[in-house]
Amino acid sequence: MRTDYSLLEAALIGYQHQRELLAQKIAEIQEQLGNAPDVDSDDGPRKRSMNTAARKRIALAQKKRWAEYHKTKEAPAKKRVMSAEGRERIAEATRKRWAEFRAAKEAAAAKAGKKGGRGAKKATEGEVEDAS
Repeated sequence: MRTDYSLLEAALIGYQHQRELLAQKIAEIQEQLGNAPDVDSDDGPRKRSMNTAARKRIALAQKKRWAEYHKTKEAPAKKRVMSAEGRERIAEATRKRWAEFRAAKEAAAAKAGKKGGRGAKKATEGEVEDAS
């Protein structure tokens, strides 16, 4: 089937004309209803513009809101400073705890060595295998 391009072009022109007539009638009805007619709804929403004075008023109002917000916020807590004496007491207590820990560890190792512990058991097992 062969397409007749002149026929399609004529149809397109006719439909575009009907669309323009419908857009005019829609605008008239919206005007009677009190609504502003959409100008070229195909282009999407129009960009809003604002004059300099309005932008300045909005900026000042925003600055005022932020100033009020920051006024109600508490100031951050001051960082605590430890004295040299306090730092030395903590260091001494830490050294004492580690000394106690090491002494307890050595005592446990010495006690395990007297009883024969794991080391002695492994040696006897090794000797048994050699003897076999």
